[in-house]
Amino acid sequence: MSDFFDKLTSKGKELFSAAKDTANDLIEKGKDKAEEMRLNHDLNETYAKLGELFFEREVNGAEAEGLDALLEKAKEIKGGLADLVKKAEEAAAAAAAKAAEKAEKAASVVEEKVEEAVENVEEAVDTVEETVEEVEEEMVTCPVCGAKFPKGTEKCPICGASLL
Repeated sequence: MSDFFDKLTSKGKELFSAAKDTANDLIEKGKDKAEEMRLNHDLNETYAKLGELFFEREVNGAEAEGLDALLEKAKEIKGGLADLVKKAEEAAAAAAAKAAEKAEKAASVVEEKVEEAVENVEEAVDTVEETVEEVEEEMVTCPVCGAKFPKGTEKCPICGASLL
């Protein structure tokens, strides 16, 4: 009974750990998504300001002050978005590697269980064959019809031939 509770406790700990890891992953993804949304908002605002400056320059012919700073800001924001994409790709690769590791472990366990099952089946077949041999040793075959009966049977109940 203690073994059952030990296994139950162990499985519970595994499930709790998996739930905690999943929750942490979701929190991290949420933070990354919020950062992506913030960067996209900042980028859109920067594009709008750039558009205004270009428009003013084209319409009024005036020098667009702050254009270089806005272009640099847009590049930085784009770099931040690229970093988020890279981070997401790395996280996906890590998750895939973790899943592959789990699948490999599971395959190993399955292979081990299959080998055990094959051994058990082979043992059962051997036992059945031995039992059949033992039973056949205790049987007599009718010389006329070929039916088998326990030793000591004097007459074949099928064809009536003498079995002695």
